[in-house]
Amino acid sequence: MLMPMAVRLTNPGEYESAGASKRRHGRVVCDGVAFRAGKRHGFVVDLSASGARVNVAGERAAPGSVLDCTFSTGEDEVKVRARIVWCRNEGGRRLLGVEFVELTECLKRELMGLLRTAMSQHTIGKSA
Repeated sequence: MLMPMAVRLTNPGEYESAGASKRRHGRVVCDGVAFRAGKRHGFVVDLSASGARVNVAGERAAPGSVLDCTFSTGEDEVKVRARIVWCRNEGGRRLLGVEFVELTECLKRELMGLLRTAMSQHTIGKSA
């Protein structure tokens, strides 16, 4: 069972990194979108039409490696190949930045469907 979901669009300047100026697409911050790639598993931190930042456990991977990845919301699942652009430890988490490769128009539509599903599952907690 997936965790409750929180999704929001990133604000300008948020998550700035060395690659931020090279990004082709805006990113959506996601909680509850699962990630699998071989013996690696975890959750998506943010997702766009061209790549993702994922919090992972399992085998280490080197930048430049190409992975067969599965992204899942519980309702939708998308399988895509991705190249690891960067790896780093941040606040006790192991993060990977991946760029989708060999992305067909059909896969782009599936990824956009996954984003729509993630956004529609957005859960807002009760106020105290």
